[in-house]
Amino acid sequence: MENSRALHDELQRIVGESGILPEEQIAAYTFDGYVPKVVVLPTSVQEIQEILQFAVNQNLSIIPAGAGTKLGIGNLPQKVDIVLATTRLNSVVEYEPADLTVTVESGIRLRDLQIELAKHRQYLVLNPPSADRCTIGGIVATNASGSFRLRHGTARNQVLGLRVVQADGTVVKSGGKVVKNVAGYDLNKLYIGAFGTLGIITEVTLKLSPIPVQQAILTADFQNVQDAANTGLAIVGSQTLPMFVNLFVNSDPTRAKTEAPADENKPMLVVGFGGDPETVAWQLTQCQGIMEQNGAIGVTIVKDESVQHLQEAVQEFSADDKNTESVVAKLNLKRTDLAEFATQIVEANWTRNVQIMALLGSGVVSVNIPVTSDTDYQSLAEALTQLRQTAMSKQGNLIIEIAPPELKRHIDVWGSVEGTLSLMKQIKAKFDPTGLLNPGRFISSI
Repeated sequence: MENSRALHDELQRIVGESGILPEEQIAAYTFDGYVPKVVVLPTSVQEIQEILQFAVNQNLSIIPAGAGTKLGIGNLPQKVDIVLATTRLNSVVEYEPADLTVTVESGIRLRDLQIELAKHRQYLVLNPPSADRCTIGGIVATNASGSFRLRHGTARNQVLGLRVVQADGTVVKSGGKVVKNVAGYDLNKLYIGAFGTLGIITEVTLKLSPIPVQQAILTADFQNVQDAANTGLAIVGSQTLPMFVNLFVNSDPTRAKTEAPADENKPMLVVGFGGDPETVAWQLTQCQGIMEQNGAIGVTIVKDESVQHLQEAVQEFSADDKNTESVVAKLNLKRTDLAEFATQIVEANWTRNVQIMALLGSGVVSVNIPVTSDTDYQSLAEALTQLRQTAMSKQGNLIIEIAPPELKRHIDVWGSVEGTLSLMKQIKAKFDPTGLLNPGRFISSI
């Protein structure tokens, strides 16, 4: 269906006039230079089923989305016809505080859910980038996480159950409302992190945690990356049980983005704790002792309202900022290799003003590389490919989470999956035989 007006009219018949996003608002769902023909906002599973059937009949692609904060992740698409955004599916379906579980529609924003849960002194322990805008469905579809994954894991660890509409319109439910309820195949794990290539998530059941009575953060500078990393690993392995232990290189999260950069940012450790006041006080004392024994410079304790501001700065380190061109690469490494890689990246001649955040408890490294109109994307792609190969030689990997399309034309953002590609293609063919959902954007252009 080439006629844009006819496409709008047919979809409007399904979702109503309010279910079609006005053209002046489509920019939020534009990615990699592609502008969707239409952004449709269904309010029910039935509408989603009708949209999918219509797209199949017309040979149109469907790009699943929430608020659009993660649309930039992935290879260049084969085609962009309809963006199906779930933001009007935003209700709390069932919430029982005594069970520490909640079931929500996938389009609810994380921020709005946290506000509702806070009324009962509970929260969802996930702090991914763009936390003020992203939806639960987007978080689950991309298996997003943040610094809290040290204690609580990623979205994969928080999801108890899912409701998904597959490409053929079949509605599938998996999991349930209790932690140990899966007998047989765990379909939750299949959909989580599949980037909408296997189905559209419409409902999610999540496990919750009590909000800590007190939270506090310790920060400290170090003379070099290796000392900071070793200290952080000592804290991770200690009895202090931190919520997160992050290493920053060439970046200072305690400074506002509007402030002029410091002449020299020393490697910094940022360590967070949460619990009852007596426990937190003990944790801070023990952690400060470990830092000082390892040569820390200027240990600082952050409490009260300043904790939230610093946590937000940490979580937004790798957020997609449409006002600033940058490349964000994520490495997954053995924890003992983090310092070596961070030093290698900073000292490489292809990086300029590169910033690094390493989650020392999980081996995840986010690398923020500014780009300008003078950036040689071919050379940058070659450098990132070499870094990926080095990581793979040490049983790690590298994916590119954020990048302008000029770079994506030179490199597969996901890299190789070696022996599992054939199985992944079989799963994709089984769940989406027509290639309707997110075509070309996932691993090896699945």
